[in-house]
Amino acid sequence: MGKAKPRYCEVCGAPIRGPGHRIRIEGAEVLVCDRCFEKYGGKKPGTFSIMPTGRRPTRRAYSRPARPRPSSKPKTERPLYTEEIVEDYAERVYRAIQRSGKSYEELSHEVGLSMNDLRAIAHGHREPTIKEAKKLEKYFKIKLIETSGEEVLEKKSIPRDYEPTLGDIANIKIKKRKKK
Repeated sequence: MGKAKPRYCEVCGAPIRGPGHRIRIEGAEVLVCDRCFEKYGGKKPGTFSIMPTGRRPTRRAYSRPARPRPSSKPKTERPLYTEEIVEDYAERVYRAIQRSGKSYEELSHEVGLSMNDLRAIAHGHREPTIKEAKKLEKYFKIKLIETSGEEVLEKKSIPRDYEPTLGDIANIKIKKRKKK
């Protein structure tokens, strides 16, 4: 008589000593070792689940109300505009500082810029950022920012029943042959 083939646990892969145990895991009947039988076989056959003991998956009796979809309007792009600092910003800021009659230190606290930044902007050594220019405009009530906008025409909308063709999608490059 030949030697019996070793059997392996179908859950953990360990060799099975002895007869082994047949249990049901999620509807499938499997052969397991003693350790896996202790872990999974204590339940009634066919009742094992991955869910923790004592909990059952719950189904909601109500359905969530669907979020109302916003109506699809033809999208119009916002007009593009650029903000630029005026060329004579230094002169305007310097005159405003002279009119106020306050020192750079006092103004720097009130405006919200450092004393060195305020002095550099007023003397033309440094151009203010848009944020700094807005602070100066607000405090001194002067114009430092120019906005130049371009009008944008209404964007053409594509009808919903439109099916694109290959020519609409592909960008074909035609190579010219070189003459020999």
